[in-house]
Amino acid sequence: MTSTLHQGPPAPATGGRPHRDDGLTDGYEDVLASLQDHAGQVLVLGAPGSGRSTLLTDLAVRRIEAGVLDPEGLLLLGPTRAAATRLRDDLTAKLDRSISTAPARTWSSYAFDLIRRARAEGRTPLITRPPRLLSGAEQDLIIKELLAGHDRAGAPRLVWPSDLSLALPTRGFRQEIRDLFDRVSEYGVSAEDLAAWGERFDRPDWVAAAFLYREYRDVLDLRMPEAFDPAGILTAAREILETDTSFLDQERARLQLVLVDDYQEANPAVHALLGLIGAGNDVVITSCPDTVAQGFRGARPELVGRLSGLFGRRAQFSTLLLPGSLTLSGGLARAWENVASRIATTGVSTAYRTLPAADVEPAPAGDPVAGMSGAGAATAHVLDSAFHEQRFITQRILEAHLLGERSLDDIAVIVRNGAQVSAVQRFLSAQGIAVNVPAAETAIREEPAVRPLLDLYAVVVGRAELDTELCISLLTSRIGGAGSLDLRRLRQILRRTELQLGGGRTSDELLTALFSSPEEIAALPAEGAPVRRLHRMLEAGRTAAADTGRDPETVLWALWSASGLAQQWSGAALAEGPSSTRADRDLDAMMALFHTAERFVEQMPGADPELFLDYILSQDIPMDTLAQRTKRQASVSVLTPASAAGRHWPMVIVGGVQDGVWPNLRLRGELLGSGELRALLDHGETFRSTRDPVSLLQDIRFDELRTFSLAVSRATEELICCAVASQDEQPSPFLDVVDPLPAGLAERPRTQVLRPVTLRALIAELRTFAQDPQVAGVLTREAVRHLGRMATLEPPVPGAHPDQWWGVLGLSTNEPVVPPEQPIPVSPSKVESVLASPLSWFVSAAGGERTTDFARSLGTLVHQIAQDLPDATGSEYVRELERRWPQLGIKDTWEGQADFRRAEGMVRKLAAYVLAMRKDGRSLRATEVDFSVDLEVDVAGAARVARLRGQIDRLELDAEGRFVVVDLKTGKSAPAAADITRHPQLAAYQTAVASGALAGDPSGEPSAGSDAGIDGEGAVAGMTEDGAARADPMASLPGGASLVQLGTTAKNVSVQDQPPVGPDDAWARTMIGDAAALMAAASFEAVHDPRRSGFGGSGCRLPEVCPLCEEGKQVTQ
Repeated sequence: MTSTLHQGPPAPATGGRPHRDDGLTDGYEDVLASLQDHAGQVLVLGAPGSGRSTLLTDLAVRRIEAGVLDPEGLLLLGPTRAAATRLRDDLTAKLDRSISTAPARTWSSYAFDLIRRARAEGRTPLITRPPRLLSGAEQDLIIKELLAGHDRAGAPRLVWPSDLSLALPTRGFRQEIRDLFDRVSEYGVSAEDLAAWGERFDRPDWVAAAFLYREYRDVLDLRMPEAFDPAGILTAAREILETDTSFLDQERARLQLVLVDDYQEANPAVHALLGLIGAGNDVVITSCPDTVAQGFRGARPELVGRLSGLFGRRAQFSTLLLPGSLTLSGGLARAWENVASRIATTGVSTAYRTLPAADVEPAPAGDPVAGMSGAGAATAHVLDSAFHEQRFITQRILEAHLLGERSLDDIAVIVRNGAQVSAVQRFLSAQGIAVNVPAAETAIREEPAVRPLLDLYAVVVGRAELDTELCISLLTSRIGGAGSLDLRRLRQILRRTELQLGGGRTSDELLTALFSSPEEIAALPAEGAPVRRLHRMLEAGRTAAADTGRDPETVLWALWSASGLAQQWSGAALAEGPSSTRADRDLDAMMALFHTAERFVEQMPGADPELFLDYILSQDIPMDTLAQRTKRQASVSVLTPASAAGRHWPMVIVGGVQDGVWPNLRLRGELLGSGELRALLDHGETFRSTRDPVSLLQDIRFDELRTFSLAVSRATEELICCAVASQDEQPSPFLDVVDPLPAGLAERPRTQVLRPVTLRALIAELRTFAQDPQVAGVLTREAVRHLGRMATLEPPVPGAHPDQWWGVLGLSTNEPVVPPEQPIPVSPSKVESVLASPLSWFVSAAGGERTTDFARSLGTLVHQIAQDLPDATGSEYVRELERRWPQLGIKDTWEGQADFRRAEGMVRKLAAYVLAMRKDGRSLRATEVDFSVDLEVDVAGAARVARLRGQIDRLELDAEGRFVVVDLKTGKSAPAAADITRHPQLAAYQTAVASGALAGDPSGEPSAGSDAGIDGEGAVAGMTEDGAARADPMASLPGGASLVQLGTTAKNVSVQDQPPVGPDDAWARTMIGDAAALMAAASFEAVHDPRRSGFGGSGCRLPEVCPLCEEGKQVTQ
């Protein structure tokens, strides 16, 4: 018999929350009283915050205190450990007596206890050891070993569909197998049944999976018969009860009252187990089918509608409605109803969705006190970018905390997935807001402190090579502790030492080789501390890994002990400030890592330490844990809906409500057909008629709505939903469900993001008003007055005093960068840049640009090849390029292959130029020729010396014996043909030649470098064989100069020739003098040349520091 009862008076149409002074909803006592003496099975439906969980604990307490219920006969079940813990704490707090049993459990915990008791009574002869639960990581490891075994020679191969071949070795494929195995376990399907259905319904992947599942069960039965996977443990408990009727009768007799909370999170295995233990017993089940957090674990909210037929025909099944909500009222109630009304339900009444909702006017966008009155406000906001969204979240948190006097503990930010949790956590922490992230949100392997330790572990057990990329990652990690500046200094030290010893290895090569040279590590200065720590850890780890009794625990402990960070992090954790929070989290992560290693060693004794890497790295979902991170200060909770289930906060911000993210309509479980298998078991052989694309997408949308419903129902006073609207991202339609657009408005207006309510942001705003000449005088005076007060406080507010402002301090010196008595160094390659923009040249010369990038590295490589093989053929150049290409560290991707093809084109053009040079009657004299010559120039009316110094790529002789300077260009652009006649770099080279830079000096020493002037017989030009100076009139007569364009997109090599520049060409010397005057100046002007549009249209390479650019005005204004 089934009946439906509607308890409690109808909820008022308008007004505030429906609750009494004792904090309970109207009608709550009536429902509780009706359940106190009720026999049979009862389903209680209620909205979020209606008191469903409280109802169960109150009912248990009343029956225990009335003497009609023995605590030993109470079973209180929750969907997760956190939920069960809350139920247990609530029950024990209300009881005036102690109880000897665990009153609240999860379903898996109850099944585990059931199997344990059956084993203790001798009812499970195959289970010889205490049962234990198999973790997801262990399950994944077993599946990985089985799949790898079938790939070995001589082993039978599993016949997977050909379109799955690329997916087979991936972790995602193993996750799909686990999902399929979970469905098989939940329904109690055998491997034979799965194979038969695969043959019948043309699913060859089911046939292969059935063979693998049979092996998987055999491995568990032989290796660890006491181990049960999370889905299989419920099925195993049900099978014990079904096959042992006396044990079932004993269990039913023991259980006097079964209380089940949040049944919408149940799966088919839970449903079947409840039907066994609940038949003939008093069972009270609570549910809100519209809020589901465990959908990714197989939750089936439609099972709530099947409860009426679960306990048999003679069961007295009733349905009660728990009216009202303690947490949802006004606009919050209206928002939740809008979401819930779009979710389909089957077999249950939806009357629980009707909540009192007061008319709440939406707060104006940007109102700093909006929603702080506790009126139950729900608003939606659209921002311009992800950065604006994070700033908006920060703004609302700080306004609520500082202006609304709301504790940070009363604020939560709920986002869709773990990646968003990490992004929000980083941004809020950077703004000085304390953040609390549940341990269950982050897998251990993703913790910043754990990842480098696992990388070191992989090296010492032989799973990874210590290459340059890994070295840099380790040095700059939480364990290495080196910053980018420290790393740069270390590279410079290594490179300088290498050059002093006559070597030519790059800093990347030196960094990698350093870890195998203890003597070099010991000789490093203070910058080598991170290297010494990592080397010490590697040595200790390798020693532990080579020990005969090694296991993952001993190897990890050796690594950690050698780091010496335990005391340092412990001291930091006990201090105050952001570093304290980070150290505390790092230590928690280390404890979790060693707990995981201990668990692995206990469950897989004798396993190779290398297997632990697979075990830990496969944990995409964090290990379930009872341990909670200690909170030492008020903090904002940042979490996903699954972690937010069962908890409430006065203020909730739901962020990242993007289309494609929430809802995410991607089909789940379709790679191996776990969804089809579930439909087959639910609907029979006609299952495919229920799986048309529209129905599948509709079911997924309902799942997404249930998760979103859970998120928005966590707020008790204020709900804020936000999303980004840009060219790449669009807001989710869920925003309009929470906060519908007013009539006549087609698009939600953008929300203005105000400055964060922080002291730093206030100082910046006051300085803007104080320094902007366009601001009204009264505002300027007001800003100056506030800044003055802040600057005179003790201690003073950072940034308030003008001494700390950018662009306001006096110049450190007015002297020129080159003193008048010193020569002015002038490089021919920089003459053009200083004439074009003195500021850009100076910033570059002072080290304000990156010293190297890929383009420069590629150019250096091509120049080195041209120097070492000056007269090679195209094939010889390409072979040499292939040999040296790994020096650049370019990965073998399509981008790397494209870069190689471009480099190959350069060297082939070089070979073509060599042939063209010979045809023109020129011959090679030398390569990479260093020169230096002093010129008299006029600087501000005073005679100065400009030291023209540089290096010539190729020095050639023309048919008349004159020097021709050739400069190889690897850039993608080339100067215009009309500019070549007076090209600054070429003209500077020719002026140097004309001034005797390549002739012997009076002392008999050549002015050129070691390669300069080498003739065909090995004699030095300008010198006799005995070393005396030799007159060579042609050495000071330039024969012209050429730019050889190797890097342009032209198919053939392009040679741009400049006519000879002689001593009578005064324009060249004047140009060099102008460049020298600019290079020796005390100030440097910014110049924007409209003709140079390659840098954003203004010709500016450094807009961040240029006073003519908008971005650079912060430097001088």
